[in-house]
Amino acid sequence: MAAIVELAASIDGVPTVEQTDAMLDELRRLPRDAKTLELIDGLLEIRALLGAV
Repeated sequence: MAAIVELAASIDGVPTVEQTDAMLDELRRLPRDAKTLELIDGLLEIRALLGAV
């Protein structure tokens, strides 16, 4: 979880697709509990919005 926190803290403003993908990669390594799934869902929504631009 420390890696995801470092990634998120390094982002100033809206994350790029690459930054979002890096966070998703880190989250995929964690156990699939409700909080992790909620974070993954949120990042996938952000990624979809970034891809639509």
